[in-house]
Amino acid sequence: MIPTLVLKQVISALFLFSTAQAFDAASKTNVALYWGQNSAGTQERLSTYCESDAADIFLLSFMTTFSNADTVPTLNFVTGCSGQFSDGLLQCDEIAEDIQTCQSLGKKVLLSLGGAIGNYGFSSDLVAEGFAGTLWNMFGGGSADERPFGDAVIDGFDFDIENRNSTGYAALATKLREYYTQDSSKDYYISAAPQCVYPDASTGDLLANADVDFAFVQFYNNDCNVDKEFIWDVWADFAAHTSPNKDIKLYLGLPASSSAATTGYVDVDTVRNALESIDNTNLGGIMLWDASQAFSNKVGGENYAEAMKNILTDTQRSNATVSVTTVISTTYTESSSSVMSSASSTSAGKGTFVSSSSGVSSYLSVATSSSVVSSSSFVSSNTPASSEPSSAASASSAAPSSSVTATSTLTLQPTPPSTTLLTRTTSSTSSATATPSAAYTDCSSLSGVEKAQCLNANFANGLFNGSPDSCSTEGEIACSPDGSFAICNFGKWVKMQCAAGTTCYAYVQNSDVDVGCNYEAQKNSFTKRDGFMDIFKRSPSHSHHAHRA
Repeated sequence: MIPTLVLKQVISALFLFSTAQAFDAASKTNVALYWGQNSAGTQERLSTYCESDAADIFLLSFMTTFSNADTVPTLNFVTGCSGQFSDGLLQCDEIAEDIQTCQSLGKKVLLSLGGAIGNYGFSSDLVAEGFAGTLWNMFGGGSADERPFGDAVIDGFDFDIENRNSTGYAALATKLREYYTQDSSKDYYISAAPQCVYPDASTGDLLANADVDFAFVQFYNNDCNVDKEFIWDVWADFAAHTSPNKDIKLYLGLPASSSAATTGYVDVDTVRNALESIDNTNLGGIMLWDASQAFSNKVGGENYAEAMKNILTDTQRSNATVSVTTVISTTYTESSSSVMSSASSTSAGKGTFVSSSSGVSSYLSVATSSSVVSSSSFVSSNTPASSEPSSAASASSAAPSSSVTATSTLTLQPTPPSTTLLTRTTSSTSSATATPSAAYTDCSSLSGVEKAQCLNANFANGLFNGSPDSCSTEGEIACSPDGSFAICNFGKWVKMQCAAGTTCYAYVQNSDVDVGCNYEAQKNSFTKRDGFMDIFKRSPSHSHHAHRA
């Protein structure tokens, strides 16, 4: 088994990777904060909150008046806007500067439309579609004579509609999606903040008919508060069966202190228990109203935002630890009557659980549901763990592979050995990979980019470090041709997927060469992105809202 220390480091690295350096929309541990209304009476600059690791999404609240493309919208921020254009539209140079600071720190900043108090809404879908152009040009990637945030480009729009008039919002969101395609330099998002009562009278039509990325469900000021009739399962069903976006992320919306809402504020333990009780398939994290309340509310030596981030992290890490341990400590022997590729004479392999998701946390949750005692099926990998890379010159001689569909009898045996064996017959699709023809090349004498290139060329040939079928150093890490990384466990290679947006390869960090998951965009240069976490060991050269009151 992988040494405990190494295992903890790997689990922590895999899980924290997405939230520590770059925003991950697929993460289950994001914290979203509304900012702008100073509900606590003391509000710091937006950039001050962004400098904290406690939050990932910031929602500028609010645009309180809007109706059509010809009417100047009204922005309402307590601080950050010291000027205005001739028509009265606020000019917010401080917020503009802070948006860019937040984005440089990997945070996402969205403009929230609506709020509990305001005069807003559309008379038709056509009018709403026309207003989409106003939003895009004033705040997005378009252009306009008057831009309240100057050159700063926000990351999307949030619909905090609370006036029970749902007309036009689905059309507006759909039209915004069309504008988003005009700028491929960044990702843009759409979110909504429904009341927990389902369906929400104001945003229900939007959520049912438009592609929405995040739903910040307000579990406060309602009968469905967390400490009342908590109906997360209703929203989970919506995500699975009603939302046009089956990957929509649901956020547990909470007041950040007892003074932030009339009802619904709960202590840390109650939040933890709530998270542990829910179906977290579509969980995105926690939303708090608002930043000023969250940072001024101290609980157990930390502020409420930090406490929520820690709860999310601890809950998901706990799930991941169980899952990784299950995967690492489980092997199986597969015996099949089918004839594999002539280049590979054995069908014995290392059992790995595989999911359709590219995210590590999703992979781990699938591993939990596909435990050895369940009746659910899993995909087995018969790809031989190959020897370390050949030279860069031989990178083109990739190993041939063949696919065989077989009915196999699988015998699962936990490691360490157990007296209980589980045997079942399943119909599965197995993949057999022939032994690579490329010879193993020792890259240890090289350094820098040359060493990274040598390793990557060999990884591309399906060659792990060492021999094709075994490894010698517990916890050693290598990469496979499909971008997964492999961990040496009990002399065998266990493959796992990298987080979304990353892939496994060797890359240069200062004078060292690391092997592990890194940003896909950096792969061609084999260099480490500035600020990327040093999560893997070195390559072995030696061993709300002003929301309703």
